[in-house]
Amino acid sequence: MEEISAVERSLLSGFMRDRYLLGRALDAGFGSDLMPHALGRNLARLLVEVYGERDMPLEPVALRAVLAERGALTPEMRRFVEAVLTTPEPDAAQVMAYVELLRARAARLRLVEVNTEISQYLEEERGEDRDLVDFVGGLIPTLLEIQRQRLSSSMPSVSDVGSSLVKEMLAGDAPGLGYRVPPFERLTEAISGLRRGFYYGLAGAPRRGKTNIALEMAASVAGQYRIPVLYFTWEQTSRVLFARLLGKEMLINPTTLLTPTGTDPQIRGRLRDSWTKMERDLATLYLFEAGRHDTVDRIRARAHNLMHALQTDECAIFIDYLQRVPLDEPVHDEKSRTDLISGKLADLSLELNCPVFSISPLDKEGCRLDERPADEISEFARPTMHHSVGSGDLEYDLDVAMVLAKDWVATKNLEDLLRSELAGRNGGTVPRIDVLDLHLDKNRDAPETVANTIQFAFFVNINKFVELGFKSAERFSSAFRDFAKMREALDQLRDSGLIAIGHEE
Repeated sequence: MEEISAVERSLLSGFMRDRYLLGRALDAGFGSDLMPHALGRNLARLLVEVYGERDMPLEPVALRAVLAERGALTPEMRRFVEAVLTTPEPDAAQVMAYVELLRARAARLRLVEVNTEISQYLEEERGEDRDLVDFVGGLIPTLLEIQRQRLSSSMPSVSDVGSSLVKEMLAGDAPGLGYRVPPFERLTEAISGLRRGFYYGLAGAPRRGKTNIALEMAASVAGQYRIPVLYFTWEQTSRVLFARLLGKEMLINPTTLLTPTGTDPQIRGRLRDSWTKMERDLATLYLFEAGRHDTVDRIRARAHNLMHALQTDECAIFIDYLQRVPLDEPVHDEKSRTDLISGKLADLSLELNCPVFSISPLDKEGCRLDERPADEISEFARPTMHHSVGSGDLEYDLDVAMVLAKDWVATKNLEDLLRSELAGRNGGTVPRIDVLDLHLDKNRDAPETVANTIQFAFFVNINKFVELGFKSAERFSSAFRDFAKMREALDQLRDSGLIAIGHEE
């Protein structure tokens, strides 16, 4: 009982100091009746009332004044309030866990009451003739109420959802759009941005830039919307990931920044200018060097705490990569393990109402499909999400399934054009550029777009992606003159100034 009393005091301590915590608790199904003691219930009831009155501050002095005005600040209540205020304030993750604990406790206590009623009925039945149907009928409403309380705390009707949606539309908002991810404008158009409650997957072979494109999208969301963006990596250190972001901005190989060459005076000047531009935009991007303890539950806790710190109910989560997320229970079958992790991430996106973006490597067959030119040009002669490591139900869990694959024909044509352009200049060195196709194999609630494939130029040495445009189905035909299309791409890259800089590097 002392443990549940400590939970009660901790929750009240948080509620009295932070309106955000009480709001999150109410969203999770908290009610004053969940408190184990009368004093706790009375104080919680007052806090909920004050929370509903936006013009009244939610802080200890004001609450004491309200209690005194209502004649409720008895010596006993005064001592209880003092005990609450000496209790450390919980973080957001603890609040969510405590609310769930109190809800489960309340359900168990109600079941104990039901069990007592059943036991009494069985005892009394020996001496008197009570109708079984009437008795069970009297229990059903109680059992249904217990069930209702253990279900989702928020069960809006279609009318509630529709009313909110129509208001947004009439106000001129675009309710179906998620977070934009410039400079990838065509990708934003094709998937309607990174949408709340959506689960995204990106698969590809090694060295195709999966981490780089995910990292750039994460930085874009953080910079524009100032919400917490959590990037969990089991592959790289935070220093290496930051060097990639910085190298992309400076248009320099990130390895240079991590070696003595990075202290060169000329590089330091570029570094200072780039960091001045980046610093503010990266204030809400968090890079986590994840380990074997960073389960989905811990990821959820970190998200709650960062949303609390920034006083928002929005966030975005990136996972690099899915198959490395640890589980609480040992699962040795690779397919079952991947399916279980994927299911948990899909549930997390709905629970937090945020985009969850996960990276997945390809299996050996998928890598073979991507590591050399296809025998025949076809939009189907490539890896798919089914070639992900351990893939089973992965594609079914995802709302948007994306696969990065190298376009060998376009890459060769662009390289030939570059060689002819740079012949006789600076030794004829050609920057390493892969032309990549981003295939949208699944795109739930997708708008109509030009095509389901978007083409990128990936500057391998500087980890820089440039969106070239949509790739229509006709371009997968062997009769299509891709060489002419690559000349347009070359003009686009030249206009951006990247070819000259990429060449110098």
